[in-house]
Amino acid sequence: MQEVDTTTPTTGFVPLGTLQPVLPAIEDCITRWRDDGRLDGLLRLGAEELLALCRDELPADYLRFLSEAGAGPLPAEGLVMFCCPLDFDEVYGREDGGRHAIFATDGSGACYAFDRADALAVVRIPATGEPIRRLTGSFTGFLRGALDDVILP
Repeated sequence: MQEVDTTTPTTGFVPLGTLQPVLPAIEDCITRWRDDGRLDGLLRLGAEELLALCRDELPADYLRFLSEAGAGPLPAEGLVMFCCPLDFDEVYGREDGGRHAIFATDGSGACYAFDRADALAVVRIPATGEPIRRLTGSFTGFLRGALDDVILP
């Protein structure tokens, strides 16, 4: 059996060692939110759908959320999680060089995206043409802000 190198990053895949600090935090949140009903009605992604997403540069906690909780409406100001990220040009009709992977929208028409030029930080893209604003450095931080009203860096 051939050994697999999990320490060297491969384009489109997350090295296993980098998942350790991220996954317990999102798993604790998912358990708590599922227990109190905040994740009711979400649709979990299947193995094939998740495998397709793993080919893109996406945060491990986001992928874990889609597999354990799912996509759909969340009880946070009309927040709706997409089952897969959309390209900026698909939503806004103009190019951004592949910088933003849009994963959610809210009731006001704003979108939330991972910024590939900023270590996959979460940004808010307003519908009104205002500047794109960085919200937090992680997907878990974004969800905690939306569902727990806890602001994380």
